Amino acid sequence: MKKLLFSLLLSGIFLSVSAQEYENDTIYKKDTVAVMILQRMSDVIGDLTSVSFSLSTSNDVDNYEYGVIKQFGRDEVYMVGPDKMLVHAYGYKGHRGYWYNGETITYYSFDENNYAIVPAPDNIIATIDSVHNNYGIDFPAADFFYPTFTADVLDYFDDVIFLGKKMVDSEECFHILATNEDMSAQFWIANDAFNLPKKFVLTYKNKGNKQYESTFSNWNLNPDLPNSVFNFLPPPQAAEIFLMPK
Repeated sequence: MKKLLFSLLLSGIFLSVSAQEYENDTIYKKDTVAVMILQRMSDVIGDLTSVSFSLSTSNDVDNYEYGVIKQFGRDEVYMVGPDKMLVHAYGYKGHRGYWYNGETITYYSFDENNYAIVPAPDNIIATIDSVHNNYGIDFPAADFFYPTFTADVLDYFDDVIFLGKKMVDSEECFHILATNEDMSAQFWIANDAFNLPKKFVLTYKNKGNKQYESTFSNWNLNPDLPNSVFNFLPPPQAAEIFLMPK
């Protein structure tokens, strides 16, 4: 599969080949080129031992006075597999940090100078799931780091289609669309040696076509990150608090 995709990328020739699935006489399309690109991206991410990147986000949310408004944020992410992660999050909730060292994950509010420490599983993916399920905390773009990313996309969406090559911030990307009755997802994946994600947009059809958008930048592959980066040291006068389960 990798050799075939590599030859397609080099030649610039994309075949209009798709696998079709049938359910209740409805035809669903799973474009094999789109699937190969997604899997190539997932394989590259899975082979990394460490990574850092920036993520800019926008999110449509309901406002009781003005209707739908956009909220913007930025995340700086550092990870060492399988059990180290640091996230600095900036946005409408203020400046927050999350330190995961393989045993605990610490939440810290820079604005309020308080923190909470909770036990965590022994790997990043399980920790992301645990914190989300127990405390309702989301880590933007975490789905891209799941080993089952491509299979999850194919399972959740009815149609997965390759839409050609498009420019995003002066960078040529592969454009992929995945849709079902409730949601559509667009992925732009860099057309270069690494095929890393550049941008994605989620559109919630069942929620008035509200959108969530994220753009990746500043990818640093396999950086040498010291373990001390992932251990939280409480600042002076910081107050310890308790996270309330959702």
